[in-house]
Amino acid sequence: MTNTAQVSNDVDVGRTLRDLRKGLGITLQALAAGIGRSVGFVSQIERGLSRPTVEDITLIAGYLKVPSAALFGRLEAAGQADEGPVTRAGQRLCLRYERGVTDHLASPRLSDGLCLLETTLAPGADTGEGPVTDSQQQGGYVLQGRIVLTVDGTEWTLEAGDAFQLGARQGCRLFNPGAETARLLWILTH
Repeated sequence: MTNTAQVSNDVDVGRTLRDLRKGLGITLQALAAGIGRSVGFVSQIERGLSRPTVEDITLIAGYLKVPSAALFGRLEAAGQADEGPVTRAGQRLCLRYERGVTDHLASPRLSDGLCLLETTLAPGADTGEGPVTDSQQQGGYVLQGRIVLTVDGTEWTLEAGDAFQLGARQGCRLFNPGAETARLLWILTH
């Protein structure tokens, strides 16, 4: 199965993060201390010298008290033509994380309380060492491949057609143990 989401517009996550942080009046030092990382680490992300993991992004979003999807929202208009309720495959904004995970924004806007993401995990990819916790209620549907979902220390192996739902602030970790790329559709509320 081909992944049409490969054609997309990469979000400059560093610039978006810096603009969001400064707009909230938060210093680089405060953010770094708030997420338990070094100033150098956060600075490298903001300058585009390194990519954060999904875990890093959710820690940052939690500290800034914004949904993780806010990192798409800052550049929402830059990559997408206004086609009302439609998002074209070639216009999707894209966040590429460290560790082989990529999010493609499938929603045409983020202002309506609902967000759709197509997430791809390369073979062996994962969302980070620990659980990713977001302030949003969310669910996922496996479109392709296989993933291992870990919630509260319990693991489930999910394949195409399987789905899951998480409550707000319920952490999870995803891992692709297979030899093919795994694709998930995420539905998030905010």
